[in-house]
Amino acid sequence: MESERRPSRSDLHLSKEEEAKMEEQARGYFDGVAPKRHTKPQRSEFSTGYVDALSLNGVIPEYIHFQQLENDPQKVLCDGGKVTEEFVETEYYKDLNCVDKQHHTVLNFVFVAYFIFDV
Repeated sequence: MESERRPSRSDLHLSKEEEAKMEEQARGYFDGVAPKRHTKPQRSEFSTGYVDALSLNGVIPEYIHFQQLENDPQKVLCDGGKVTEEFVETEYYKDLNCVDKQHHTVLNFVFVAYFIFDV
C-alpha cells in the first residue's frame, strides 16, 4: 500500500501520522520564529505605543475623540463661500494638450525613413 502512495526511493518512508507530526512541528517552529509585526500607526497622530487589538471594554479611541470634537464649543464654521481657482495654466499643460491631436501613421514613418536613410 505504501508503494502505491509514493514511488520507491532510497529515503525513509514515514507513515501519514508521523508526517503530520513532523509537519506540525515544522509549522510551529517557523510560526514561532516569524517576526511579529505591529499594526501601522495612524498617519495623522503620532503615538509612542502602538495598540494591536481593541480594548476589551469595547471603547474605540477614535470614536471618543470624535465625540469630543462634536461637543467642543469652538467649532470650525464654513460659510460656503466661493471656491477659488487652483489651476494655473503653464506651458507643460499646453504641450500635453497637443499629444492626442498628433496622429502618426505608418506612411509618415515610411516617409521619414525614406528621407533620413535614403532608402
